[in-house]
Amino acid sequence: MNRTFLLFLALLTGAFSQASAQSITAASCNASDVQAAFNSITSSTTTVTIPAGTCTWTSPVTLTVPSGSTTLTITGQGSVGSTDSLGNPAAYNDNTVIVDNDSSTSALLAITTASSCTLFRLSGITFKGGTGGVKDPVVAIRGTCHAVRVDHNHSIMSTYSNYGGMQFSFAGWLYGVFDHNLCDDNFQISECWDVWHNNYGGGSYGDGAWHDVTNLGGSNFMFFENNTVNQGLYANDCLGGGRGVIRYNTFNQVNLQTHPLAGGNRNRGCRVQEVYKNVYNGSASCNGSSGFNNCNYNAYWYSSGTGVFWGNSLPVVNSGAGSGYEWLITAHSMRANKNTYTQAATPTGWGYCGTQSGLAGDGSVWDGNQNKTTGYPCLDDPGRGVESSGPINSMAWPSALNSATGTMAYTQQAQEPFYEWLDGVNGVYTPVPNNPGGPLVIQDGVLTQNVDIYTWTSSFTGASGVGSGALASRPSTCTTNVAYWATDQNQLYKCTSTNTWSLYYTPYVYPHPLDSSTAPQTPAPPTQNQPAVVPQ
Repeated sequence: MNRTFLLFLALLTGAFSQASAQSITAASCNASDVQAAFNSITSSTTTVTIPAGTCTWTSPVTLTVPSGSTTLTITGQGSVGSTDSLGNPAAYNDNTVIVDNDSSTSALLAITTASSCTLFRLSGITFKGGTGGVKDPVVAIRGTCHAVRVDHNHSIMSTYSNYGGMQFSFAGWLYGVFDHNLCDDNFQISECWDVWHNNYGGGSYGDGAWHDVTNLGGSNFMFFENNTVNQGLYANDCLGGGRGVIRYNTFNQVNLQTHPLAGGNRNRGCRVQEVYKNVYNGSASCNGSSGFNNCNYNAYWYSSGTGVFWGNSLPVVNSGAGSGYEWLITAHSMRANKNTYTQAATPTGWGYCGTQSGLAGDGSVWDGNQNKTTGYPCLDDPGRGVESSGPINSMAWPSALNSATGTMAYTQQAQEPFYEWLDGVNGVYTPVPNNPGGPLVIQDGVLTQNVDIYTWTSSFTGASGVGSGALASRPSTCTTNVAYWATDQNQLYKCTSTNTWSLYYTPYVYPHPLDSSTAPQTPAPPTQNQPAVVPQ
């Protein structure tokens, strides 16, 4: 093959590549023009630009990304205007503004990604509340793309004439990063983001996520990093088998949470969350009582699955308010009673865990029932991990069954404790002085500290809790399931059997590999040596 022909082939290939790329600029930021731009996508590599302006939408805009599309970027003209001391957004240049006056409760912008994607990106847009109906969410990202980036957007919920609802939702089987976004919430009820993995592994309701290994420190999560959330009821939610990593964010008078297996629906609880290196700024006017515009009840409402919570800063806002947070973590077994959710009895619901509720449908066969009164261990509760029996067959009620037994039965979830360490200021957490809480309160009478949840202790001997220090200072003796954070290695070691330490967790690379405006790339493989077990 001669050089002339090779040169011709290279030029032809380059010309074809350029022709296959598509650049579309919407005529304006109006809903009809943005919809028209979406409808004209034909290429595997496409950039859609939404011009500057303020546009009021009275109807939703939707996009199902064409099959075969690999790279799709949707970008407005907004940008971060200023940052806080961590480099997270403090103000925003609202150049492309979309105002929600759509009276429906459907997502204002709904996008279903393609499984063929190597990158989906949404950036540079301000979403502002108007007279629109309550939306859950305002922006919905769905599908099976494993390289999603949503960055440098601004959401303003406090301007809704009703109340905010959810702002950004990630559902299906998505991995990627939500970064450098600014969410201005309101205290009544609004959240910046939620994450679902309801279709993980091709299943439904989150069943597939519970049958796969936890893989702490891996890449098969949605990451939320370098965002700022102001004054919301909660910053997030995690449900339907959701897998989230929340790190290096700024939370101003706002909490984090998981969502349990509860609420009268078929969806599973949050599978796993890692929460670390965030800054929680509580209210300086906190006087000891919780409520809107006052003290935050907790930094983390923990009600499902496993995970880690470490290295978060909760500065003392003033001598009278402490950190502005009454509790660091509150742990809940929420199917033990009807205080929050009413459960339908089997086979049309999960029922109640244990018999202490005294309600119809208690003593559910979906739970472990080692203790008949508490039902312990309860399905998807705090401290529960990968299930060895099942998975549940991803059918709707009343046909949901444990696929291993063909009946309604507990899925034999592994005990995977939740670990907390070195939160507060230099590892010291300061609760609200006038209504003192502490690092952890366990509610509902089902869970046990140093069984389901382990918290940091400064006098660690290897017998209980979580210790920290140089790896060389780790005790040689240990009790099964205690943990030790090696500060010089940035790794967590777990006592896997009496006096046997094993590496358990290494945080995923930071910043996320997709967090690059010049060279986005697919995330690296997981850092743990665990196989990906995807149910068929």
